[in-house]
Amino acid sequence: MPPVWAAEVPTPYFYGRQSDELLDSIADLKSQLQSKYVGQNGVVSTRNEQSPSVNGKTDPDNNDRVLQEIILEGLCRTSAKEVPYRFLYDDRGSELYESITKLEEYYPFRAENDLLNEFVEDITSHIPNGSLVVELGCGSALKTAHLLNALVARHGRCRFVGIDVSESFLDEARCNLMLSVQGHLTVDLVPADYIEGLRQVRAKYPNDSLCVVWLGSGVGNFSQEDAIHFFRDALNAVKSRCRLFLCTDMWKKEEILRDAYHDKHGLTEAFIKNGMSHALRILGHEASTAEEHSSVYEVDINKQLKQVEMYLRFPQGFALPKHRIHIRPGERVLMEISRKFTRESIHKMTENAGFHLQSAWHNQIYGCQILLDDFEAVTQCWQDTDVLFEGIRDWSLKPIDIRHPFCFYYGHLPAFAKLKIFADEPAEDKDIMFSRGIDPLILDPSQCHNHPETPAEWPARDQIVAYASATRKKILKALHAGQFKGNHKLITFVLEHERMHQETLAYMMTQERKAAFEKTMSAVTAAQLPPTHISSIEPPSTMSIINALAKSKMVTIEAGPVVLGSDPKETGFLWDNEYPQFCTSTSSTFWVSSRPVSIGEFHRFVKEGGYENEKLWDPEDYAHFQEKGYKYPATWSLVENEFFVHEFQSTNHWSKVANQPVFVSLSEAEAFCMWLGCRVLSEAEYQRVLDVDPAAELVLQMREGGYEWTGTPFQPFPGFKPMPEYPEYSTDFFDGRHFVLKGSSPVTHPSIKRDSFRNYFQKQNRYVFAKFRCCR
Repeated sequence: MPPVWAAEVPTPYFYGRQSDELLDSIADLKSQLQSKYVGQNGVVSTRNEQSPSVNGKTDPDNNDRVLQEIILEGLCRTSAKEVPYRFLYDDRGSELYESITKLEEYYPFRAENDLLNEFVEDITSHIPNGSLVVELGCGSALKTAHLLNALVARHGRCRFVGIDVSESFLDEARCNLMLSVQGHLTVDLVPADYIEGLRQVRAKYPNDSLCVVWLGSGVGNFSQEDAIHFFRDALNAVKSRCRLFLCTDMWKKEEILRDAYHDKHGLTEAFIKNGMSHALRILGHEASTAEEHSSVYEVDINKQLKQVEMYLRFPQGFALPKHRIHIRPGERVLMEISRKFTRESIHKMTENAGFHLQSAWHNQIYGCQILLDDFEAVTQCWQDTDVLFEGIRDWSLKPIDIRHPFCFYYGHLPAFAKLKIFADEPAEDKDIMFSRGIDPLILDPSQCHNHPETPAEWPARDQIVAYASATRKKILKALHAGQFKGNHKLITFVLEHERMHQETLAYMMTQERKAAFEKTMSAVTAAQLPPTHISSIEPPSTMSIINALAKSKMVTIEAGPVVLGSDPKETGFLWDNEYPQFCTSTSSTFWVSSRPVSIGEFHRFVKEGGYENEKLWDPEDYAHFQEKGYKYPATWSLVENEFFVHEFQSTNHWSKVANQPVFVSLSEAEAFCMWLGCRVLSEAEYQRVLDVDPAAELVLQMREGGYEWTGTPFQPFPGFKPMPEYPEYSTDFFDGRHFVLKGSSPVTHPSIKRDSFRNYFQKQNRYVFAKFRCCR
């Protein structure tokens, strides 16, 4: 066992809050700590005594033949010359990059730090206790310290491994963590490149669950193809039991990007030029000062590929005849790309690489996400399902009349997975019983798609639990045996199915919450209601709603082409109704509300008798709603003339959530729109809004806050072919009764949040967490 450090250190402070006096003392302490091992505040540091490497080879400055070949391959081309970005990071390059991160115009460092500070508690809740935290390119580990402090606070201890090619930065990382992290932290340092470092970590910790942390949007240095290969190599290096915490810089305005990558201080230029000098030094050529100044630094913003491209242009040319390098006068050498991402592109990249998105934290500037390998994703999904069922007191309840009781779903989810994964094996009785749910026509429940006969009595709860447990063990055994290796889409297929049904359970649990609330409140008199529930609170007037729509709340969207759906060859797994891509257009300019209709606005519609005004409704819908006695949305309760709104995990008086989107059926949405002389969006118009306003700066909550109803019947795109694994998934519902919903709800799992996803429900379905907005 290596010795532990024995020097005393002061009480740690968080990065960014140190006084000047403390910074001076830390600098003094660092010089003391360089030659010792210390175990203070629970911190223990060790180092893998192996040579730093690039791709498993020796240090770049050793003129390794393989590294020379990599450089020469890029510089000896007749066109599209480049130097791989890895050569930017020698010791001098790492120092320059640290300086760049402190520049005011270089937003990525601050944006990432702000996002980590805001969500660190939630982020660490997704890193299981006992995980080995492994950081790629840990640098000085200043940002990492905040994450590790939160993990130590949550779990009582944490184990950390830092991987970096720069030994000097590993030394600094060790010191920073010891000074900044309070509590029981063990630190291991690996001087290596990323993949070789991961191999070493897995060899040393063969049975540990890893949480690989990659800060700084380093993945942006890879092309899409190279990024996918890198992630696959990483998965191969760690084998399994891996989750990845990945930070990504989001696509934004050109002027912001240009200022960040062509700073007025010239630090980025020096960083790029140092990378060229480093590459030439590996070839045995020490660039003169004149040669270093002979190149011109240029930045291009590639809007098509959504990336910043950094070049060195050589006005006079440059040649190393010994190595057959001939850069023509005026020719440029690509030194680095920095790809910027959208949520869609992150999903495409990671899904194709073999990861599953588990959680995400985004703003318009930056994003963080946790990705899981197949094993971690499957077990995490089951844990999430179990947590939901722990909140259901009576599995026999059936809070939504057009769905089976709760108990069915605990059997259905493993049954579906088993039948699809082990399709060649004969089905057992319970497999068939739980194989498919129901979605009868709301207007005529006697009509329903093909499904197993509903039993007179469902199996007992303990029998269903035993069936699910046995099925899960069978799937895990196959996973461990590598049966699904190379078939990532099959795992994604069954996971997305379960994630969608977790959302169904949330709808059902909300209705059960409503029933329990109304039962409890039925005995409460108006005098006993809390004083905040005051009948005098008025919803906005009809005229104020109309005025809001007529003024600045409507956004003009010009007519133009749109592409619906996605390409499965580029995206990874898609449901069959998401492809092939369909090129269409919006034929004329339209106006759309900048925000969805709110609970307060819909309250006015209810109060003014909207449900009784037959002229506002489709005749079929009106007859159905009158027959059922529906007078307000399904997630609302009326108690002593006061409305209460139920969400998945809360119940509030309507006035407290008046500005939140209202969740209704398409039938109710169309009646409201008729009341105001407008309509709901079509599917093509929804996509057109995303194309015109991709950052949602003008039209808010398009992708989130609730699914978005469209007036488009659910139909296949031209060239549709049913998926062989589940041919009835879409085809049973191309019936003119189901309509397309886009976006996501508050309980939609992040893995399903993609622009091409098409949800579909009958227009009279009142239980979906679905919003709408006015369109003209």
